[in-house]
Amino acid sequence: MIQQAEVPVQDLIVDPFQSRDKAWTGDELDRRLADSIKDDGMMHDILVRPIDDVDVDLGATSTTETSDTVDADSDGNTDHKYAIITGSRRYHAAIEVGQETVSCKILSANDIEAAWRSLSENTERRDLSEQEIASQLNLIYELVRPLSDTEQQADTENGDLDLQQDRFDSEEEALEYIAERFYGRTDNNAIELVQGHLRTAKLPPEIQALFKDSDERSFTERDALENYGIDSRTTLGSGEGKSGTSREVVALHDTLEEQLDGDSLDATDAVLDAVGSLRFDAMSEQELRRSLREFRQEVSTALDSTSPESGQQAFRETLQEHTETLRELHEEVEPQRPFKKIDLLGPDTQRHSRWHVQAMRDRGVSSHSELVRELYMERLELLADNRGWS
Repeated sequence: MIQQAEVPVQDLIVDPFQSRDKAWTGDELDRRLADSIKDDGMMHDILVRPIDDVDVDLGATSTTETSDTVDADSDGNTDHKYAIITGSRRYHAAIEVGQETVSCKILSANDIEAAWRSLSENTERRDLSEQEIASQLNLIYELVRPLSDTEQQADTENGDLDLQQDRFDSEEEALEYIAERFYGRTDNNAIELVQGHLRTAKLPPEIQALFKDSDERSFTERDALENYGIDSRTTLGSGEGKSGTSREVVALHDTLEEQLDGDSLDATDAVLDAVGSLRFDAMSEQELRRSLREFRQEVSTALDSTSPESGQQAFRETLQEHTETLRELHEEVEPQRPFKKIDLLGPDTQRHSRWHVQAMRDRGVSSHSELVRELYMERLELLADNRGWS
């Protein structure tokens, strides 16, 4: 049963299971929301649950980066009465304009249901980034996955037996549960999509930032991307998890983490360096995905055939070679190539595009049609000679 009430802002705290990684940034969109609430009031109620329904330690588990959302003492206790499931931006906007109370809908929900409710409500209101969905699905997975023997023993010793009640007996059951709730099906494709999201959520934060909306990134994350030549205004992947870009980034990170000597070159730095070097403005995400896959295969071969001490040099040389090839395609061949409706990075298209541009240079012709006419006439003359045409 849902109740409606005016709740003092000091009684509210952002729920650790809400799906927004960064509830309030103070950017233009946030200021617009604050102005709207100031002028017209809050159009939609904030969804909350009683603080007693929250099973985890609020001070230790909050997913938001905003310092004023958690106010717990050293024992993890809090004076707040309700946790915000959805509406954290509206809550911060209300505080920004000086409101003392906000209109709330109050429902009773355990941690798992609160996490699902936050994900569904925020997805309906706007398109979540692939990183936000990955983070939320991973949070839910951590709540329902089977515990290892060591984890079960630790929970028993700490008296946290309630945390084991809603867990599945196998990882397969946990994945099927998430696939059914999020995608509405449990086929292999849905399971693989869930697993892809979970792998994305395990990436280092600096790499996860690639899949965040630009306005969701912290200043530190933006600076890190810019340092590697990555435009911090762009976002990789799609919220539906269908792009496959995160899959290639995960595979590259895993390969480099396994094969590189971390003392000479960190895998996180190497991945960001590769994305920044192999991505060009005119490149589609499909082309980037293929570039990352081909680079991963070649750099893996190079690292296999060299000593750990020379791994950094092998990585740099392979990356430079790939970058130069792509630069030729996108800066020299792309503006002139005749095969505009064909994938630029297809092997046949690459080869024929290079030949076409080289033929134009060698013959000193300025247009595709002129080159095609010359080649056509030459081919006809060759056929006539070979077949005795008069």
